[in-house]
Amino acid sequence: MKCLLAIALITTFLLAFFSHSGSALVCYNCQSSPCNTNQTCSSDQNACMVAYLGSRNVSACWKYSQCELDYIGKQFKVDSFKFRCCQMDLCNGSPIPVASKIVMIIASLVTVIKLVSF
Repeated sequence: MKCLLAIALITTFLLAFFSHSGSALVCYNCQSSPCNTNQTCSSDQNACMVAYLGSRNVSACWKYSQCELDYIGKQFKVDSFKFRCCQMDLCNGSPIPVASKIVMIIASLVTVIKLVSF
């Protein structure tokens, strides 16, 4: 019985964590960092992008098909930069939200293991 409860809790958590609501993507949208402004992307923008342009970072909604070094370089008129594209809500911000999700997963698993062991 405890094993079934643990499996149900883990399954529910994983489905909630990895499922997508089907609504439009939400990305950070800023011309400098730190970035606290976000926006709901248009239907043709299916990715979040952050470009590291030396002294500033630019975050925006983007087309995943345009996540290419040459295209982004031409858009921002720069030669040397780094960028990252991703397809989850608010994934183009600081890495802290990703770290907090990992901590939340570990804490949930520890809780489930403790429930099963009682």
